[in-house]
Amino acid sequence: MRREIDHESYEDRYEYQGGTLIEHVRLREGRVLWREWLEFESVEEAEEAFHLELA
Repeated sequence: MRREIDHESYEDRYEYQGGTLIEHVRLREGRVLWREWLEFESVEEAEEAFHLELA
């Protein structure tokens, strides 16, 4: 699953494909500024964060 959040100067993308990791990528004008992985203790915690906090 992918979720995108737009801002005036950048775009954040969150990608979750199951498991305990969510990938967070920040882009500006289509170029990757940085990439990080958000790690959670359990699959349930990762799913909850993706659906509730990143919505």
